[in-house]
Amino acid sequence: MSRLKSFYKTLQFDRAGFLDTILDALPEAVIVIGIDAKIIAVNPAGLEMLGVSSLADLPKGGLLSLIAQNSIVTFQCHFDRIAAGEPHAADQHLLVDVQTKGGMHRAVECQMVPLKSRDGLVEGVICTGRDVTKREVNLQPLTDNAALLSAILETVPDAMVVIDEHGLITSCSATAEMLFGYSARELLGKNVSLLMPKPYSSAHDGYIRRYRDTGEKRIIGNGRTIEGRRKDGSIFPIALSIGEARTNSHRAFTGFIHDLTEKNEAEARLQEVQAELLHASRLSAAGTLASALAHELNQPLTAIANYVATGRDLAVQALPENSAIIQEALGEAAKEALRAGQIIRRMRDFVSKGELQLQILRLSELIDDATTLGLMGAREKGVSWSIEIEPGVDQVMADRVQVRQVMVNLIRNAIEAMEGQPTRLLTIAARPHGVDMMEIMVADTGHGISEEMQDQLFLPFISTKARGMGLGLSICRTIVEAHGGQMTVEAGANGGATFKFTLLCPPKETPYGD
Repeated sequence: MSRLKSFYKTLQFDRAGFLDTILDALPEAVIVIGIDAKIIAVNPAGLEMLGVSSLADLPKGGLLSLIAQNSIVTFQCHFDRIAAGEPHAADQHLLVDVQTKGGMHRAVECQMVPLKSRDGLVEGVICTGRDVTKREVNLQPLTDNAALLSAILETVPDAMVVIDEHGLITSCSATAEMLFGYSARELLGKNVSLLMPKPYSSAHDGYIRRYRDTGEKRIIGNGRTIEGRRKDGSIFPIALSIGEARTNSHRAFTGFIHDLTEKNEAEARLQEVQAELLHASRLSAAGTLASALAHELNQPLTAIANYVATGRDLAVQALPENSAIIQEALGEAAKEALRAGQIIRRMRDFVSKGELQLQILRLSELIDDATTLGLMGAREKGVSWSIEIEPGVDQVMADRVQVRQVMVNLIRNAIEAMEGQPTRLLTIAARPHGVDMMEIMVADTGHGISEEMQDQLFLPFISTKARGMGLGLSICRTIVEAHGGQMTVEAGANGGATFKFTLLCPPKETPYGD
């Protein structure tokens, strides 16, 4: 076929006798189509495949009138890509359902290449086709399946997009057209990255290529939360589930897409209400704790004051006989001080006591859950972010709700810290730490934290915020330490702050939990 293309490029439709001989002998159908989609020439194998004896026998609708309804849009879109000279479009093979003039159905595998003039302008398209009906075993199931797919695409409630192994869209549901704002004609034959913002769009082809090369499934069969991009450029959250299908030498990937905008907005409103309730609860708890501490500590502190005052008065007199009394008074003051310390310890144990619901969780899912809530509205504030999870890092022992609380708090703190900054980049990363731990990092490019404040930041009632209570990071560290991990903060390499905390890995060869 490469020689045939060279002949056409050189001869520009010159029907020389030796070229006719080559075309007549080819077992494959060869059809030359003009830019206006009209058939210019066809070899005998092509006439036979179409069920006609000459060009004059073709229906008035031309070639498209012989392509079954379920294949017309795909064929037309690919033809338009070839005619437009789109790079790499000629590498794609199409499986088309051809309905001959006599009513027979044939499965045809075809490929198109541009027909160019000496000046390099596309003047037409050469389409080669091979009848693979026998290879497909039975054309009727193919036709039925195509009709079934067409019906599914018209009625499936969630958006559905089907791509080939090169990432090109081969079909999409009516819901997908409405969700993304594109018509099927605008989507078919385009790379699916068109529907994604960065960083997802730039990384997608690499994911497919790695899967083709290694067979390692990272996304297929697993749902994940990412972002989609509409035709008008707006970004919105989506839940994506991907499945794979293979038919002989062809491979396709089906993506089911659910718009999470309303769900996330409802969750955000719920989070705001919960935050207000938690704030009120903390104020109430702080008041109750202060009242209880005042009541419990009043007696030992009063006793300490009395004993110390007595010792002071006796010491002023400087009488030898007062020495024993002063020692006794100071001893009693020391006992009362220890009693006060025990009261404070009991209070602390009471406040921090709680049971963890530890289970084996996928770290990637934890991060997805946390970013869904924590990054709400971040893009509107000019914040960009990246998520970097090292290969093989995907299992931790954790309480889902409490660890999510830690991550959401760190993410929201980072976003607030970057307000007004020229660069607003949030980095979330995970990597192995030691033998049996995982380290999660949340780094920002905000105003940073002084060395003095770094030492105090996790203490209760210490805050860098004008209206902060200073309990968030203290609670976060308590949660991490209850998990057997540690939480630290340090200055970022490019400014800002970097928070790190560790979680335990599950025992080896232990299956995933829920």
